[in-house]
Amino acid sequence: MNQEPAWNVSIKSVEREEFYFAPNTGWQVKVPTFRVHFNTDCELRLHAQDQILITVGEVGTADWAAFIGMAIECGPDSILLYTNPQYESRLVEAWQFEMVFSPLNSIEGAQNVIDTLGFFPPFHYDELTNVKLENADQGARYEHLSLTITHTSTDGLEQPLDFNFEDVQFKNISPAEERNVCLQLSFAYEGEQIGVQLDAMTGFAATFLCRKVVVQLG
Repeated sequence: MNQEPAWNVSIKSVEREEFYFAPNTGWQVKVPTFRVHFNTDCELRLHAQDQILITVGEVGTADWAAFIGMAIECGPDSILLYTNPQYESRLVEAWQFEMVFSPLNSIEGAQNVIDTLGFFPPFHYDELTNVKLENADQGARYEHLSLTITHTSTDGLEQPLDFNFEDVQFKNISPAEERNVCLQLSFAYEGEQIGVQLDAMTGFAATFLCRKVVVQLG
């Protein structure tokens, strides 16, 4: 499993840019992004779509904060970031970038999702169906989880995505209901495994470790 490399950085400037995911397609979406110019003592080994933990402020003070961003373009002394605009004013204070997860490296089928949607989405408010657990009643240490999340564009375009999680160890789980709506699906490396957190608006939710994630366009 990938390690979680971290880099200390000194920010030179932050510029706001508009960026289009999946331009000239039905999935096109315009998002605010930030071109961050920095100095660092070593090369950032980051790639497009990598999830990054950005640390700002002085540790141990009220100014300290950490938040997630996604790398869109990576260069030797700059990076184009997609993150919540509420953090725009804090980016100039950033002093560490840490890669927490790479969908392209660690989710089989992620490239097809990105080619279609323009990015690997967090599935905010998308409907979740077909939740299935195998080996749940056979006393096995590991389980297999499969489910479908239907990603919906702002214009109502729908794309079902079938997920399979192998060798699952649950930390907590809430059962599926008649209607299940995802709040967010997030990933992070945890040792040799992948940590998965599926938060829900309603219905099925879970936090677990797994050894393999596969996704297919439905």
